Amino acid sequence: MVHGTSRHVPGTVSEQVVVRAPDAAHPPHFAHNREMPFRSGAISYRRFAVAGAAPNMLESKVYGLLREHALGELEPIKPGEIHVGWTAGRHLFDGLFDFERIGFGGGLLLGLRSDAVRVPPEIKKAYIAMAEDARLVPAKDGGGTYLPRNAKKEAREDALRRIDEEIAEGRYRRPKHAPIWWDFAKQTMYAAISADAEVQSLRRLAIDSLGATIAPRSSGTIALDILVQKGRASDYDDMRPEALSSAPPEIELAREDGRRSSADRPELPWNSNEPQDFLGNLFLLWLWWHCDVHEGLVPTAEGEVAIAIDKVLDLECAWGLSGRTSLRGDAPTRKAETARAVQLGKWPRKIGLTVSQFGRVWECALQGDRFEVSGLKLPKPEDKPQSLRAAIEERLDSFATFDTALMSMYRAFIEVRTSRAWDSCRSDMRNWIGELGAARKKVAVGV
Repeated sequence: MVHGTSRHVPGTVSEQVVVRAPDAAHPPHFAHNREMPFRSGAISYRRFAVAGAAPNMLESKVYGLLREHALGELEPIKPGEIHVGWTAGRHLFDGLFDFERIGFGGGLLLGLRSDAVRVPPEIKKAYIAMAEDARLVPAKDGGGTYLPRNAKKEAREDALRRIDEEIAEGRYRRPKHAPIWWDFAKQTMYAAISADAEVQSLRRLAIDSLGATIAPRSSGTIALDILVQKGRASDYDDMRPEALSSAPPEIELAREDGRRSSADRPELPWNSNEPQDFLGNLFLLWLWWHCDVHEGLVPTAEGEVAIAIDKVLDLECAWGLSGRTSLRGDAPTRKAETARAVQLGKWPRKIGLTVSQFGRVWECALQGDRFEVSGLKLPKPEDKPQSLRAAIEERLDSFATFDTALMSMYRAFIEVRTSRAWDSCRSDMRNWIGELGAARKKVAVGV
């Protein structure tokens, strides 16, 4: 039996947990069990900055602390509770914490497990109805059956007791398993989690187990980190979204309704948590501009990066007035409706991105404001790895190279956005947006 120490996140995480290994008698009901993509398959992740000293992977106490904060068989979990703990990453029940299994290069490969109980309301209603049916008695006048006054309460208690027994047997359990790569050199965790409750669970678990303080990084907070490193933190608050195209026609109706909408100042309604997250959407537009005007070549301090946009393009009105446009398939930026949507005030929220550098090619989707990567496909190694460990090390090296290329482009963008060069760049991008689709129309006329 592996004992796990409880972690409490207000409103979400409970005091203790029971997790039973699957068996033939009481198979657990699992949901959202994810593959471990840092080890194999496509990778999806958000970034988390890590403060504090990295643990020494050569010290056995590190692995003891991880085992201490893994989930094991304690007490049954109750509906509405969430219990969290570490895994050694390969699967939901992997509790073999040692350097050989989770120590790679300068970091740790882990998993975040969170367990909850979800009883379908239809099951609860059915059990109550069945318990009530069992308590029906014949009417004295022979006119059918009825439910005695006290029987309704007894039926409900009986149904809830039956549900509690089934929960104790492992039914209705909904574990989730999210992969985590903790890169000590970059002081960054990469984790396949997105829900706020999961983020809070990971934050509490990291500090309780290893004393590591983590914070999610969106495009705005990443920009702040970049500017702080340059000693230019004051530039951060000075940045505001600017109109790069005409406002949508709906803005006039909004004004008639009394809304104080400015045609020169997009509102970006999705930036509810961090106002400067608009920088990520502007970054996507900047990359798009590089694809069209600069042949997809982005100069950075770490070398030139080649990019292409394909397969995925999600746009949303920057004023929150004309809705969203979502395109899938080949060359979504080349479609006529795409040009029109951007010219009428829609900004990119997510793009399908191909990145090439140092002879390697990666494909992914990038959500700008959250700076969240999904479906990252790593290139196949030139030589077949000689062992599973070598294969994982090759994947982590490829992932690190991709991340360096992505971040180098974002740093280059922030450098332009906070320099005098931005005025000229903004003017060029406005002209480019105004001319979107024009070249294709001319070609069509010529034909």
